[in-house]
Amino acid sequence: VVADVIPERLETALAVGADAVINSATENVTERLTQLHGQDANALGQPRAGTDIYIDAAGAPAVFQAAVDSAKWKAKMVMVAVQKKGSDIDLGGMLRSELTLIASQGYPTEIFEVTPELAEHHERFAELISHRVPFSEAGHAFELTLTPGAAEKVVVTFDE
Repeated sequence: VVADVIPERLETALAVGADAVINSATENVTERLTQLHGQDANALGQPRAGTDIYIDAAGAPAVFQAAVDSAKWKAKMVMVAVQKKGSDIDLGGMLRSELTLIASQGYPTEIFEVTPELAEHHERFAELISHRVPFSEAGHAFELTLTPGAAEKVVVTFDE
């Protein structure tokens, strides 16, 4: 399940294999997760979504809080997003669910581990690319990547 506020990203998520999407700008994340995963409870018996694992790939404080608000007892939160700003953490909410926080980052050497998967399923992963820009317009590619919401993944192509 993928949650986002940008409809195009949700469409892309479905195209590359997400089972369901949630537009968190218009839908209540906890209610929708409960519909998808059933109802469970936190350590105090308060109703929560039956979701086992949350993954923060956005780095927005609202994402972390949505997971804390939805988390059942012993759920896990994996943070892979770059956190650009410090934020308050609802430690009480984490305690009530005994939410486990796992932080992880990618390393340059890991590209060799994922390259075979990318090559094998290149058609599916091509859906992630929003713009292909010729090398002669590389400056435009940088403009796209630096403008929030303008592009998802930009690939610079080289003519033969």
